[in-house]
Amino acid sequence: MRLRFTSVALAATLLAAAPAAADSFPSEAAASRVINVPKNKSLSYQLGAPASRIVVAQPETAQIVATTDRSFYVRGKALGSTNLLVYGAGGRLQQVIDVRVGYDAAALQSDLAAAIPEEHIDVRNLGEGLLLTGDVASTGVANRAKALAEKFAPGAVTSALTVRSSEQVILEVRIIEASRSAMKDIGINIAASGPRLDFAGGGGLISASEPQGLLHIRGFSGSATLDATLQALEEKGVIRTLARPNLTALSGEKSSFLAGGEFPFPVPGGNDTVTIEFRQFGVNLSFQPTVQDNGLIRLQVAPEVSQLDPRNNIRLAGFDIPSLTVRRASTTVELRSGDSFAIAGLLQEDYLNSIRQVPGIGEVPVLGALFRSARWRRQETELVIIVTPRMAEAADFAARPATPLSTGVEPGEAELFFLGKGQDVPMRASVRENWREEPKS
Repeated sequence: MRLRFTSVALAATLLAAAPAAADSFPSEAAASRVINVPKNKSLSYQLGAPASRIVVAQPETAQIVATTDRSFYVRGKALGSTNLLVYGAGGRLQQVIDVRVGYDAAALQSDLAAAIPEEHIDVRNLGEGLLLTGDVASTGVANRAKALAEKFAPGAVTSALTVRSSEQVILEVRIIEASRSAMKDIGINIAASGPRLDFAGGGGLISASEPQGLLHIRGFSGSATLDATLQALEEKGVIRTLARPNLTALSGEKSSFLAGGEFPFPVPGGNDTVTIEFRQFGVNLSFQPTVQDNGLIRLQVAPEVSQLDPRNNIRLAGFDIPSLTVRRASTTVELRSGDSFAIAGLLQEDYLNSIRQVPGIGEVPVLGALFRSARWRRQETELVIIVTPRMAEAADFAARPATPLSTGVEPGEAELFFLGKGQDVPMRASVRENWREEPKS
């Protein structure tokens, strides 16, 4: 008996020291099935034969309670998957059941049928989330179905819904900025000199611009000389900026447009280092259209017009940092296809005056005007944004779009040098023909 135990021990030692066999150890063969259990709910199941024992691989995922030797119920405790090993008489493995605990797809299917009765949407469990399949009439319906599913499975919804008619929205935007400015600058210089007296008063124009009007009077009285110079400058101007970006986007998708550029912007970092970032400026437009079931277009639009302002530059770490003048708007509206809405009233008005004079004598009425210079300036800027969304049609994509130079032909050398032709059709005529310039009021 003692030798037999030793032999057995020696054989076990040799087996442990030997390398593992290449063949895998097969699992006991048994019938298998898959069941889906909603989280925080219970489902009852029947067995085809009496069971002596049921083993749960992950008790924290699913709870198993046997009611009889042929029935049991499963309660989903946490999202995930596990399996059940069902043993029959004599300890033989009778069945392997894969249990998947997920969201309640049946309840969501019922709610979708009540909320969107005209559409058929199928819901099924996919991993630890939900999958939506089927054909719907519009993108708005697909978005509503996904939003409702997100309430059941936040952040775990995959939408494979197909929209029967693809919906694209064309957004026509007109951005008009009018800037009016007026400035007057009057300066007087007086200089008197004699054998024992020199006097000078006034400094001319306050601005550094060259005067447009100049009156110089010189007089002599014996050995004394009197010089008087009147400088005058008046400026008026109107600047009109027009941008007409046209964008096309699918319903529910975002789109953006930038007509401008980027400028380097130094950003101080650690250890006395400076990094360069690029900031955008110009005409910037971003929008997101959503076609509703009633035909209205819900439009989230955010236009922005910005330009570099050299008057307010600052200097940092040896760099001149330009400032931006920005006009920005953001709104959400609902329109029918072809309707327009305007964002107006973005009016900016600046007023500036300055006086430079000889102390004391510059305050004397009438005579004091000869010893001071004055400047007056007013500037007004008004911005109007007009937005027109419309549904895209087949005709919008059928023909090749025209451009302002599509009808022009490059001139030859003789036409360029002797006749002064830049192209055979004037630029403005080409623009009117191809881009339908707005009628002037």
